[in-house]
Amino acid sequence: MNYFEIMLTTLKIATTGTLICFFVSLIIILLVKKYKKLKSLFDFITALPLALPPVISGYFIIIVSNGNLSFEWIGGSIACAIISLPLVYKMISVTILSIDQKMINTAKILGSDNKHTFAFIVFPMIKTGFFSALFLGFIRSISEFGATMIVSGNISGKTQTLSTGIYTSIQTGDKSSIYILSLISILIAVITIFIFNLINKKNAFEL
Repeated sequence: MNYFEIMLTTLKIATTGTLICFFVSLIIILLVKKYKKLKSLFDFITALPLALPPVISGYFIIIVSNGNLSFEWIGGSIACAIISLPLVYKMISVTILSIDQKMINTAKILGSDNKHTFAFIVFPMIKTGFFSALFLGFIRSISEFGATMIVSGNISGKTQTLSTGIYTSIQTGDKSSIYILSLISILIAVITIFIFNLINKKNAFEL
């Protein structure tokens, strides 16, 4: 096994999936803000991937895409995005709801334009929540197995990730690969969680 190649594929799929999930979450939140009566419906839909087995989400992607995303790394990214959606969407929703509208109104009364209000009032209030959402999505995407396995498969050098690589190693009894891939997975997880906690700890001190 090419461990470096597997790690790069995993990071590519997880990062792309996280970004897709992040921007889709923002779009949904904007729609919820515009059509407030549909909030319950959107909340229900975004929570579904958390309750359903990941393989169902993967199979859904195959059906909707008519199989065009099968055995492609981008298909694995979309699978990661769907599985991460409940966490990322909720974190961004909570962050946006925590924005202090009174501070924004005060800034505008004092003559601040929209650009400066966002830069000096809104962004400081949402940055930690947004970064936390990105890291939560990334952490979930790194560990994803079921949906990505169904959609993108386990093709060496193309769609094989750390999770599917470990699965293959278990199937073949390759203990050396199991240990190495597990160690890489743990290392990436520890680094990501450390950064995530550091961001939140820094924000707590600022508050």
